[in-house]
Amino acid sequence: MTAEELFNKANKLFGEKKYLGGLEVYKNIFLIFPKNRRLYDEIKKKEKKYKKTIYQTYSQIEIEEFLKSENSDHVSRVINTLKNVLNKKRNDILTISLLGNFYGLNKETKKAIYFQKLAIQMAPFENVFYLNLSETFRKNDQLDEALSVLYFSKILSPKDVLIDHKLAKLNTSLKNFKESDLIYSDLIKDKNINKDIIASYCDNLIKLKKENEVIAFIKKLEQNCNIDDVLQAILGLAYYKKKQFEEAKTFLLNSISLNKNNSNAFTLLGDCYLEVKDFENAKINYNKSLQICPHNKMALNNLASLFFFNGDLIEAEKTYKLSLKHNENNYDAKYNLAQCQLAQSKFLSGWRNFEFRWLANQFHSPKLKTNIPKFEINMGKKNLLLWSEQGLGDQILFLRFLKDLEPFINNLFINIDSRLHKIIKRAHPKIKFFNKNDFNKNYKIDAQIPLGDLGSLFVKDKSYLIKNSNSYLNSDPYLTKHLKNNLKINNRYICGLSWISKNDDIGTNKSVSLEVLKPILSIKNIFFLDLQYNDTADERDKFYNKYGIKISKIKEIDNLNDLNGVTSLIDICDFVITVSNTNAHISGSIGKETFLLLPKGKGKLWYWSSLNNRSIWYNSIQILQQSVIDIWDDPIKKLKILIKEKING
Repeated sequence: MTAEELFNKANKLFGEKKYLGGLEVYKNIFLIFPKNRRLYDEIKKKEKKYKKTIYQTYSQIEIEEFLKSENSDHVSRVINTLKNVLNKKRNDILTISLLGNFYGLNKETKKAIYFQKLAIQMAPFENVFYLNLSETFRKNDQLDEALSVLYFSKILSPKDVLIDHKLAKLNTSLKNFKESDLIYSDLIKDKNINKDIIASYCDNLIKLKKENEVIAFIKKLEQNCNIDDVLQAILGLAYYKKKQFEEAKTFLLNSISLNKNNSNAFTLLGDCYLEVKDFENAKINYNKSLQICPHNKMALNNLASLFFFNGDLIEAEKTYKLSLKHNENNYDAKYNLAQCQLAQSKFLSGWRNFEFRWLANQFHSPKLKTNIPKFEINMGKKNLLLWSEQGLGDQILFLRFLKDLEPFINNLFINIDSRLHKIIKRAHPKIKFFNKNDFNKNYKIDAQIPLGDLGSLFVKDKSYLIKNSNSYLNSDPYLTKHLKNNLKINNRYICGLSWISKNDDIGTNKSVSLEVLKPILSIKNIFFLDLQYNDTADERDKFYNKYGIKISKIKEIDNLNDLNGVTSLIDICDFVITVSNTNAHISGSIGKETFLLLPKGKGKLWYWSSLNNRSIWYNSIQILQQSVIDIWDDPIKKLKILIKEKING
């Protein structure tokens, strides 16, 4: 619709006394045509004509008495007082609004939302009512709803900087970083901009991976004023994100010298030490941060992660919970706690917290924006849209649940990495693949769910995994036979080899070198087959020239793009040696005997939990984990014994 058509629609709704509907149209005009000058003139006219008077039911002294304390007993007494007033004055707008606010303080969210919405319906031009409702939604982790409501405040008070700041921060929380950046671009033009806005602006730029812009912005500020401890810490964060840890330390130490009580600077300094694997100094700085501010969210989160990386899951879980207790909307802690709980097979609580992954800064998959209801088992048979998230390995892990879904669906429409299509189609011929950005109304999809939420539908305890950790995919039988027939191995064992993870964040932690694997590669009577999806020719040639040990690659298969071919390559192997990457998941999913080299610390993912050194998700995978971070000697020694036992029978 054009702007003119929308204005006409709004006028009609206001004429029918459907004020909220009219304001909804104005909100849409603002979002679609943000520079339309007529909008605010129209709102002023409607506000003048339709705004209701809010009668002051209570004296200022009474309201101050209401607000003097937030302890639960006081809040309950205020609620009872307000309810008694409302029984006598059913349409008292102020009382209804206050009831909503105090139910919110009492953490009775449903009642808070009910009364705050009722107040809006009775007085739709009262800006503060939208602010109150938005805040209730925000505290209840309903950020999309909080943002939607806050835009009503924006159109009613277009020049309110605080509302703009709230909009920008909510957009950042929802990972709408570009939208947030547009708002901040206007806010920072103000010469009297406050430091909270500067800090939020820089935080959003860093999340947009624009660290250089942050550095340039602060250097420009430095021309007109001294850079205080907060801005020094932000510079430290920018350099930390650029992985320039020594530079980051310099600015963080500058921040601390300016303010020895800057808890965040100590936390970031701990992060720098953590990245260079100086765990002792990382822990020292996290604890210094917590001495200054015992409830510092990031210090608690990162200290918990340090425990998690060191294998102390109990202490990690305890620290994540402490962080959540004192910090609302702490989505990184919820996501990390989920992984900690899932790693311990605490599935009910783990899946519940895993749902918050979309709002965690560490989680990079985009969430599908749709109004289609989320699938639940008790909905009856549905035409289900199953959409992908995370990397290839995670997709393969969660695709095990397709057979569990079958009794609950009529048709399954699935969006996953196209490289998996042939493999999945072979196991589930009736599946329909399509691009999630290309919806077709003829599909009549009436439910949707992301891949990662399938676990919560079926895995309530370990009993599911005990029954369902066998193979659930298979290779192309004709291609597998063809590859095997063409391979000249002279009665040797075939060992599939995959030693590198290309994960941007933790790939280095998970990978090994051919030098590390030399004790295994020196074992006689084995044909080593390269399964790597990156170009390894140079490394393999150097290794061969140095030791005379050959690792072969079948050029017929494109290991990066032809995963159907890789599945057949893995299937012709007698066994596979791999690090934690996509090949590990393919190998486990087809039931191939696999030896998984797993790091201790950062790089060990939650689903590589084991029972008697066997993966609980893939029973064909035997796990050999480092006992000391970065030291592969122990797992390699154990692996050498296992391989020799295997080939010597």
